[in-house]
Amino acid sequence: MHSQSYDYSSDKLSAVDINDRCEAYILRFYSYGKQLTFDRTGTDDEKNKMYDFIDRCRKWSNSVKPSLFDLYQIKP
Repeated sequence: MHSQSYDYSSDKLSAVDINDRCEAYILRFYSYGKQLTFDRTGTDDEKNKMYDFIDRCRKWSNSVKPSLFDLYQIKP
């Protein structure tokens, strides 16, 4: 099995699209329930890892020219 690469460099995304993609990408790793659980009962390491990931995704969505390729390079 081989993996396909996609070139997202020419995608034009609206602000709504950017925010939707960012939210969906965060939820892929941290569902709302998981976020609430980590926030309430998670260790400091778990919380910091999650918060750092979410902050990096938000920074991407607020950048001047966000590309999907860059978003998908962000990992928890």
